[in-house]
Amino acid sequence: MPGTSLCSLLLILLALANAAFPSRRHEIQFRRNDYAGIAPPSRLSAAGLSKAILRVFSDDEKKGGLYFRSGLFPVVRPALAPWEKGYAGSAVPLWAWMGARKFAWLDEESLHDREWFGDDTRAIAKLDLFNPRARELIVKLFASLARQDIQGILIQDDLTLLRGEGFSSWGRASFTRASGLGADPRRMLKRGSAHQRAWEDLKTACIGETLKQIVDACKTARANFEVGLNVHYEAPLTPERARSWYAFDIDLASASGVDLFYLMAYHRQMKAEMKLGESDSRLYFRRMLEAALRLWGPRLVVKLQVRDWRNSELIPLEELKAYYDLIPAGVERVCFAAADPEDLELISRIIAR
Repeated sequence: MPGTSLCSLLLILLALANAAFPSRRHEIQFRRNDYAGIAPPSRLSAAGLSKAILRVFSDDEKKGGLYFRSGLFPVVRPALAPWEKGYAGSAVPLWAWMGARKFAWLDEESLHDREWFGDDTRAIAKLDLFNPRARELIVKLFASLARQDIQGILIQDDLTLLRGEGFSSWGRASFTRASGLGADPRRMLKRGSAHQRAWEDLKTACIGETLKQIVDACKTARANFEVGLNVHYEAPLTPERARSWYAFDIDLASASGVDLFYLMAYHRQMKAEMKLGESDSRLYFRRMLEAALRLWGPRLVVKLQVRDWRNSELIPLEELKAYYDLIPAGVERVCFAAADPEDLELISRIIAR
């Protein structure tokens, strides 16, 4: 092909190799829940979609809360109830998309974590995963949601301990008890130090155990209940970065009992954050999904962004199709996120091809 670069040629060959995939299941994650009416299961089925995922939490600082009744937190409005009624008995399962830790509206400061900022710690509006009361509250919340008339839960990507987080009194005491070292935040954050390695191990273990407790509680509450986890895009290709940045350990997560791993393969976000050109962006996308497929096989769900995060505008069809065609043939599930009901026509055109 005259004038075609090696990189472009490789991308063309990858797309051609994927021209025929096995039967694939497609899902939609709705970004809102305040639509004039629910998107009925029949409409999703007609678009080629086999699962609906609805947001059931708000982390707004002043008006936050839940969209279902749990008996634990305030209810913004019972938005889940009409969707449950509309999907009851249908062949399209309804899942709930739930936050795990970032409850900005929670005013019980004793349950809040602290992060290292500058030369000291400061309170943050996230639950302290080292505090047994806070972790118990999270587990109870998910168990309560599992008892609703839904078939699964997608855990939001806030089930993390970012690099500067975890420095509550509970976290520091846990560090000293586990490592035998003094809880000095500066040394715990110094890359490559014994303190930093012990701290990273403790944080990943904390996230892994919390995840396992959530999964166990959900499956105890309901037989055959499924749990999915949102995963940051760095994890498949740079697992050490996922451990350092998010306290996400692939082995611990895989052993937690999670049914599906929802890889947030948001191409525009990755392209902007990694400062990639279009060809490099597509190559990274493909390599990332190949690595994820090796890790999770049939438990992998690839998430494609349908709208631009900055302005909420729909991403053009040809752009979405180009990235959809780069998904390896072995990937059995794709989720379009975070979409609105009016996006179903666009999504159906990508699926139908």
